[in-house]
Amino acid sequence: MEKKKTNRSTPVVEKKVCDCQNGGECTCGPECNCGCKTKSMVFSALKYGVLLVSAAVISAGATIVWHASQLKPQPIIVRYEKQDIEKEISRYIRSNPKALIDSVDSYYKKLEQKANAQPPKEFKLEDLQEAPADIVKKIVEDKTNYSLGNPKGKFVIIEFFDHQCGWCKRTNKAMEEALKQADAKNIRWIPIDTPIFGEKSETIARYVLAAGAQGKYAEMHHAVTNAEGALDEAALIELGKGLKLDTKKLKADANGEKIKAKLESNKEFTKALKIGGVPMLIVDGRINPGALINERLEVVVKAAAKK
Repeated sequence: MEKKKTNRSTPVVEKKVCDCQNGGECTCGPECNCGCKTKSMVFSALKYGVLLVSAAVISAGATIVWHASQLKPQPIIVRYEKQDIEKEISRYIRSNPKALIDSVDSYYKKLEQKANAQPPKEFKLEDLQEAPADIVKKIVEDKTNYSLGNPKGKFVIIEFFDHQCGWCKRTNKAMEEALKQADAKNIRWIPIDTPIFGEKSETIARYVLAAGAQGKYAEMHHAVTNAEGALDEAALIELGKGLKLDTKKLKADANGEKIKAKLESNKEFTKALKIGGVPMLIVDGRINPGALINERLEVVVKAAAKK
């Protein structure tokens, strides 16, 4: 069968279409002499649900070959290069951010169920991996970052989070409650807005940071953390009104270059730390992957009181 050239980013399916008297698709064997012609058909892989590719395969840079004999109605072969798969996945995530959010939440729920099914292991800060000291120092000394709790606290907790992430919200709510305790007076909590769940997450982060430009980052952070339902730009402006913010300035700052640059700066920190998901916290110089809640947070607060 003759193959036709096409753009690498466009998968091609080649299928025999029968030109013989009976019409329809060719059912003849390899020695068919009925005059079948080869036609090219372009289609979206997502339409057939075949773009469920593991990260391991993608990182290996392999050419993915789908033997579509499992698909209907006819056997086909589709070849995708690594960059094509990455483009499709990126496009799908941008169009369907909730699918990724649900996947992350499901992952953490499974971890929690697994942990509950096993005898509890004592959590110790010293068992956590140390974070690169130079990067931690840069984050702590970066004056564009906001500090919640005690801004001069010696026990520093740095949190990378997304406002649409359910486990990030749980961590943020738990942290707010923990900071009310007497033992938490030495804690400096530095939240690093890390929108990874698409355009909506980035919009929320921009508005929270924009509230900070009017001296109300903590208040907006709290309002968003405890808000119910989807938060679009109109809802965020309403939250700003409730906080007595200048909403014209809020919107202008949220869409301004300064805050966009700030989020880019935050991305550089995530790249330097090789952060692959949220929430991720650095607790007193040590990396705590995942949520910081319940017994873990209790241990952290006690450790802060001793420092």
